[in-house]
Amino acid sequence: MNENKIVEFEGRVERCVWSSPDSDWAIYAMNVDTEKYPDVKKNKYDNVSISGELCDLSITQPYKIKAELEDGKYGPTYKVQKIVIQRPKTGEEVYSFLREIISEKQAAAMYQEYPDIIDIISNDDRSIKEVDLDKLPGIGPKTLNKIIDKITSNIVLFDLVAEFGGILSLTIIKKLYDEYSSIEQIRKKLRTEPYKCLTRISGIGFVKADLMLLELQKTKMINFGFDLRTSKQRCAAYIEYELNENQNNGNTRMDIMTLRDNGIRKIPECMTEHFVSCLKDKELYCDKETGSVALRITYDTEVRIANVISHANDNPRRWNIDWRKYQNAGEYSLTDEQIKALRCICENNIMILNGFGGSGKSATSAMLIRMLDENGRTYKLMAPTGRAAKVLADYTQKPASTIHRGLGYMPPEGWGYDRYNPINCDVLLIDEFSMTDIFLFSHVIEAIDFEKTKLIMVGDSAQLPSVGPGNLLYDFLKSDIVPTVTLNKIFRYGEGGLMKVATDVRNMVPYLKDISEKCTTFGSNQDYTFIQEEAYRIPKVVVALYTKLLKDYAPEDILVLSSYNKGEWGTVEINNQLQKVANENYGYATNMVVGEITYYKDDIVIQTANNYKARVYLGTDAIADANDDDVECTFIPNGMIGKVIKIDLDNGIVIINFDGVDVYYDREEMKKVLLGYSISVHKSQGGNAKVIIFLTPPAHTFMLNSNLIYVALTRMKEKCFHIGSAKTVNIAVKKKENCSRLTFMKTLLKFETINNKFCIDNTD
Repeated sequence: MNENKIVEFEGRVERCVWSSPDSDWAIYAMNVDTEKYPDVKKNKYDNVSISGELCDLSITQPYKIKAELEDGKYGPTYKVQKIVIQRPKTGEEVYSFLREIISEKQAAAMYQEYPDIIDIISNDDRSIKEVDLDKLPGIGPKTLNKIIDKITSNIVLFDLVAEFGGILSLTIIKKLYDEYSSIEQIRKKLRTEPYKCLTRISGIGFVKADLMLLELQKTKMINFGFDLRTSKQRCAAYIEYELNENQNNGNTRMDIMTLRDNGIRKIPECMTEHFVSCLKDKELYCDKETGSVALRITYDTEVRIANVISHANDNPRRWNIDWRKYQNAGEYSLTDEQIKALRCICENNIMILNGFGGSGKSATSAMLIRMLDENGRTYKLMAPTGRAAKVLADYTQKPASTIHRGLGYMPPEGWGYDRYNPINCDVLLIDEFSMTDIFLFSHVIEAIDFEKTKLIMVGDSAQLPSVGPGNLLYDFLKSDIVPTVTLNKIFRYGEGGLMKVATDVRNMVPYLKDISEKCTTFGSNQDYTFIQEEAYRIPKVVVALYTKLLKDYAPEDILVLSSYNKGEWGTVEINNQLQKVANENYGYATNMVVGEITYYKDDIVIQTANNYKARVYLGTDAIADANDDDVECTFIPNGMIGKVIKIDLDNGIVIINFDGVDVYYDREEMKKVLLGYSISVHKSQGGNAKVIIFLTPPAHTFMLNSNLIYVALTRMKEKCFHIGSAKTVNIAVKKKENCSRLTFMKTLLKFETINNKFCIDNTD
């Protein structure tokens, strides 16, 4: 660090130039008196740029800043080392600060009743017991929390960052404050349980926490009272970290010796002495016979699922329904394979309908629904994601919801349906079951009384497994315990188009042989086209093809899929290019900048995290007050695609239509939204579009495999354009994603019952 470039100055915020959607990193333009601070350099916009973890700075109060000068893209920029707000002192300053956070009417009410509100909040009492909301018209708990957050982030937390010498960033301090609710609690937990304190907050793994804590010990910022490097706490935290990383890869158990060897290699100072004793922790499960270890909560969840699944058919309720008459009841006759699914649910309490792309799984599910309707049986339709639920609703023409919404999940209250309040229907059908992890499924079975409700799990074993831990569809199929109907016949395979290609991919058969033309169209219906292209030209070809397709399709009907989000061929860069041609408002209309994305009216967007309390826009001319605590809320699930229908810069609000429901998002909520013209293949699973454009450049070889390609191809409803390298694809289809994850489930199921009497084969 060049000490000559370190300067200290005062300034007021002019505006936020850029803020990261994933952290508190931001760039602000500051007004600085350069006569008073002649060493401070202005940029070409005649203000001073500062950058760093700056959260939501006030535009009414001055700041003292210590920063390092850097040469940025747009001129001199000061990277902040320390920033302290000068607290509002006079009544006018306090009132001005409040007006920045809330409406003028609300600020007036707050200041009249509590002119010392800043001191109240700064005194480390987040409950704010002194504040009586009954005296404050128009201010509810949500608005009060906004005031608290603004004051704490600008005044209280900056002081704490300085106390720990900047080793703990503002983002980390904010998360700790949200977790522990008081400054004293943060100090206490960091001193007594340092590893648990840091690793329980999101985004902080063992490696990052270990580096920071060892630095805090070295610099004597905190007196822990023991040597962190050789401590049992450090060993226990590492074990938990390894098991969580193992779960992030989809596994639920880990080999003990692998865990031990990894630990001795990385933290030998404490692992050798404390490993065995740490395994006895009540939060871990250790099976010496199999040499497996897991987090206790994960193991207990698998045990609970295995118990329920194993005994769900102990006393099957058989329905006296003539399922045979539905074989020829629709526009197309069901095959013998398909009709067995109707028979299976009539004779069992639980079943799996497993079908590959083009096997008639959707038609079979629709006929199942018709049979239930005509025989007075009630049902609920659910899927793991919003996109999958929409597809389910489309092909059944019946209401469908995500599992979270269907089971009434609403934090912090929890799940509306559980063992004490089970769902009330004859059948629960879950589509795209391969995407369901053990923790989500445990809530499903908690809400089912199998003496009253039957369960149908619909899935495709060739698709990608769940992002979360477990591999339920695969494990249930391999156990031979759950009654199963597998649809093997692929319709339209003989036409040689997409269905043949997808089937060959699923069977790991290279199909792009002797590709000499730039464009090769497959099949009599010409629904699949492979475009052989040099990697560097792929983005340009995508834009050109997309532009051409816009003559016949709306942007909502076209979806570009990539294996990666980052990079030249990733979704982020492709979205930036497609936005220019897909949205006529690009560059002209009112826009909102959030992070590195500029949003315009009519942009296609995708939700990237569950939003359980998205605020409903009622369609009135005036946008509802963002501080209104009584506004109607709805659930917008991760992965749902929507469309921007209005931008109101005066209120800092974006109106988005998600599947017929209009919601309004402020800038903070927009950080959990991205452009949705192009999405990852993983995000696309469960959804579909009329036209799919799939990218497979050589740079994606490591990620690509037959499962991923199969998922991408089978998202299309009408046409698929596949752009990339034939050699890359032929190599990738020979690889299979390892579906045999390390779980306890198969062993637990066979332990519960070794009985195949419920299995439905396809030869009857």
